[in-house]
Amino acid sequence: MPERIGIMADSHGKPEVIQGAISFLKEKECTLLYHLGDICDSASPGTADACVELLKTHGVIAVKGNNDHIVLLNHRAQPGEVVSQTTLDYLGNLAQTVGRDNVFFTHSLPFAKELGPAGMIRTMGIGESDKFFSESPQSVLFRGHSHQPGIIYRDGAKTVAESLSAGQKTDLSQRTPCVITCGALTSGICMIWEPSKEKSHCLSFL
Repeated sequence: MPERIGIMADSHGKPEVIQGAISFLKEKECTLLYHLGDICDSASPGTADACVELLKTHGVIAVKGNNDHIVLLNHRAQPGEVVSQTTLDYLGNLAQTVGRDNVFFTHSLPFAKELGPAGMIRTMGIGESDKFFSESPQSVLFRGHSHQPGIIYRDGAKTVAESLSAGQKTDLSQRTPCVITCGALTSGICMIWEPSKEKSHCLSFL
């Protein structure tokens, strides 16, 4: 696994923030990048092609967000009019959750088999976190959707939720299993995860 992994989410149809985050994270020596959904925005579908092209050009691994799903549903009957067939195919092929080893990446909730598209919309609360911890007791989940960076983790028998801020580094070695919300690109926030050091770093790229 790479030493540094860059994580971004919720660009909401703004290619300039995707480019800004990609450039920033690559300058920080991140050799693998993830986008945690809402690449596009249903209110501005005309920018979907540019957003998706950036992810494809830079090899960013992405998951589907609720806005991406809505863009697909709204425009697949008329490909090319507003959103290209290539972009629609890309959005249609995105998984809701991807994972490797004991690490998972999703837009909101990692329960696609149970919830279907609702898993991209529903909030990650204490109950949902406890369900994830029970099913994946040694795992880390990175998610987007909520826009505000934060972490939920187990402290003994207690589940703790804490907010994170730009510049804050978090030691995950004593906080696993945990759920980490990345924060939104539209707010200038992204994240770096260092697997071997068991640390995450919430950062502003603006």
